[in-house]
Amino acid sequence: MNKVKNLLRYTRGYQKLYLGACVAVLFATLFALVSPMIIRYTIDFVLPSLMGSAVEVNEASGVDRWFTTFMDGLTGRGLWLAGLTFLGFTALRGVALYFKGKWSAEASEGIAQGIRDNLFTKLQTAPYGWYGDQETGDLIQRCTSDVDTVRRFLSVQLVELIRIIFMTLVILVLMLTMSPRLTLVSLAIMPFVFLTSFVFFTKVKQVFKESDEAEGRMSTVLQENINGVRVVRAFAREKFEINKFDKANRNYSDVTFGLIKLFAYFWSFTDLMCYTQMAGALIFSVIWSVQGVVSIGTVVAFITYVEMLNWPIRHMGRILSDFGKSVVALERIELILNAPSDHDEEDMDKPQIKGGITFKNVSFQYEGSSEILKDISFDIKAGETVGILGPTGSGKSTLVNLLSRLYDYKDGSIQLDGHELRQMDKAWVRSHVGLILQEPFLYAKTIRENIAIASAGAQELDVVNAANAACIHHNILEFDKGYDTLVGEKGVSLSGGQKQRMAIARTIIGKSPILVFDDSLSAVDTETDRKIRGELNKFSGKRTTLIISHRISTLKEADRILVMEDGKISDFAPHDELVTKPGLYKRIWD
Repeated sequence: MNKVKNLLRYTRGYQKLYLGACVAVLFATLFALVSPMIIRYTIDFVLPSLMGSAVEVNEASGVDRWFTTFMDGLTGRGLWLAGLTFLGFTALRGVALYFKGKWSAEASEGIAQGIRDNLFTKLQTAPYGWYGDQETGDLIQRCTSDVDTVRRFLSVQLVELIRIIFMTLVILVLMLTMSPRLTLVSLAIMPFVFLTSFVFFTKVKQVFKESDEAEGRMSTVLQENINGVRVVRAFAREKFEINKFDKANRNYSDVTFGLIKLFAYFWSFTDLMCYTQMAGALIFSVIWSVQGVVSIGTVVAFITYVEMLNWPIRHMGRILSDFGKSVVALERIELILNAPSDHDEEDMDKPQIKGGITFKNVSFQYEGSSEILKDISFDIKAGETVGILGPTGSGKSTLVNLLSRLYDYKDGSIQLDGHELRQMDKAWVRSHVGLILQEPFLYAKTIRENIAIASAGAQELDVVNAANAACIHHNILEFDKGYDTLVGEKGVSLSGGQKQRMAIARTIIGKSPILVFDDSLSAVDTETDRKIRGELNKFSGKRTTLIISHRISTLKEADRILVMEDGKISDFAPHDELVTKPGLYKRIWD
C-alpha cells in the first residue's frame, strides 16, 4: 500500500486530468458493454418479430425486462434502428476513448517532465563528493528509461486498471441478470487467472530490477569507452574493451531473456486457462440453449462477454508487472531525489570579496580516508600571487577545493577578507573564486560560447581580450571558422594545451578576484607558460592568484611560494629565500 501511495503522490497537480480520464474510460467501457446486449436483443426480439415468432426463455430478470422495454421504445424492434443504435454507442465509445487517451497522456507527460526537471535540479545541487560513489551510465539510465517506465504506467496502466475493475464488475452483473448458472460456469477459472497474475507479479519485479541494473552497467561501460576513446586507441585496448562490453551486454541479454521467458510462461499459461474457460462457457451455453434454458441471443452475449473478460483478466498480469517495474524504477529515481543537496541555509553572508585569504588550524579528511590536511595555517594578502608546490598527495588540490567550498571543512577556520567561509553563500563564493583545473571540461559548443560561458554579459571584445590573456587568440584565428569553430564534445578537436588555455580564458573573463590554477599550465610549453604568466602579471595587485605547479620556472616569479609535504606546510617564503635553505624546494631547484 505504501508503494501505491508513493507512486500516486507524483500525480499531484494532475488529479483533474486523471479524474477526467477515469470518467471517460468508464463511459467508454459502459458503451462497449451495451453492444453485446444490443446484439442479444436483436437476435432474441427484433429478428423473431420480423419472422412472426417469439422467443421463450426460462431465465429472465428485472434488468432484462428493463433493457428490452428500453430498446423497444428506442427502435420499435426495427432492424435498421437497432443497427443505428449499435453504431451510435460505438461512436460514443470512440469519443470517450479519445478524451481518455488525451487527458491521461497530458497528465503522464507532465508528471514525467516534472520528474526529469527534479532529477536534473538534484544533479545540479548534489554535493561534489556524492558523485564519487556514482556511475555516470547508471545516473543517465535513471533519468531516462526509468522515468519512461513510470510515465508509461501512469499514462496507460493506471487508467486501464480502473477500466478493468469497472468492466469486470459490470459484466458480472450483466451475466448474472441473464443466467446465474451460466455465469458460474463461465467464471469458474477466473480466480486461478488472478492467482497466476499475482505470482507473476512477485517474480517479475525482482527480475526487472536485475535487468535494469544490468542495463545501467552496460551503459556505464559504453559511456566510459566513448569518453576514453583516446586512451583505448593509444594503448591498443580495442579488443579488451570489446570483450568488456560483450560481457556486460551478454549479462544484460541473459537477464532480459529471463524476463521474456517469464512473460512467455505467463501468457501461454493464461491463454490456456482463458480459452478453456471460453470452451466451457460455449459447451454449456449451447446445451442449455437447446434445452430452452437460455436464448440464442444470450449465448452470443455470454460468449462476447467472456471474450471481453479474457483480455482484461490476462492484462492484470501486465499491469501488475508494469506496476512492479514502476516501483523499482521509482526506487532508483528516488535514490537521486533523496540524495543530500549542496544548498545553503537562508540568509548566508554575501560580503564584498577583494581576495584576502586566511587559513587557521585547518584539518580535513575525505570520508573513509586518512587525514589529508593537518593543522594548516597561512595568510595571503589581497592581490598577492602565491605558488603552491608539493609532491602528489600532499593536499594541494584539497586545499583549493576547500577554498571554493566543493568540500566543507569542520576543523579550523578559513576566512576571505575576514569573513568566515562556512557562513558565506556557496554560489557567491564560487562566483568570486575562479578555479582552473588540470583537466578542463569544454562543452560541445563554439569557442566563443565556451569562453563566454562564465560571463553572461560578455561582449566580443571581452572574449578576445580573455583569449589574448590566455595566449590562445592567435591559435583560434588559425581555425577555419575562428571563434565560431565547434570544439566537439569535451573539446576533443583541441590539443591538451589549447583546452587548458581556453579554460584559463573562460576563468579570466569571469573577473573573479581570486584565481586558482590547479596545475592548469602543465600541458603548455615553457614559452607559452611564460607568456601566460606575463599576461597574468598585468592583474598584479588586482587579483589574488594561486598557482599549483611542479615547475620551478612557473612558481619562482610568485610573491611567495607555499611548500606542502604530507598534508602540512613545510615552508612559505619567496623564491630567493627558499633556494638558500635546505628543503623540498631547494632540492627541486638544485
